[in-house]
Amino acid sequence: ETPENLSNGTSSNVEAAKRLAKRLYQLDRFKRSDVAKHLGKNNEFSKLVAEEYLKFFDFTGMTLDQSLRYFFKAFSLVGETQERERVLIHFSNRYFYCNPDTIASQDGVHCLTCAIMLLNTDLHGHNIGKKMTCQEFIANLQGVNEGVDFSKDLLKVLWD
Repeated sequence: ETPENLSNGTSSNVEAAKRLAKRLYQLDRFKRSDVAKHLGKNNEFSKLVAEEYLKFFDFTGMTLDQSLRYFFKAFSLVGETQERERVLIHFSNRYFYCNPDTIASQDGVHCLTCAIMLLNTDLHGHNIGKKMTCQEFIANLQGVNEGVDFSKDLLKVLWD
């Protein structure tokens, strides 16, 4: 595979993906609500666009929750559940790339990212009855970091 043939895309596809990613990031003729639609599609070109888009974000040294806030300032996470899930996977991959020593794997980052999103909905959603306790949040995440528990201190900070 040549350098021009990145991520199974031809060089022209990669260049087109870079251009679209830049326009999405700069909101050049796009609205904030358009971004997730492009990043969340399930095709190779959209995956290239998402990879290029996430390169505009340097999460190095940031906590996961700080990174999520920074990321979601750029656009609105709208769309179907599967589309939103794909966006969160792209985010998780980029976070892990920027912080390879903070969480055991990309999957661990993704599990914690989804847990933070669910926690946010649980704590701040209007249609939720009983709110999740800190102990429940910690228990829900036991063993999902490559079979190891996340630091309880980290989870307590995220819950707060």
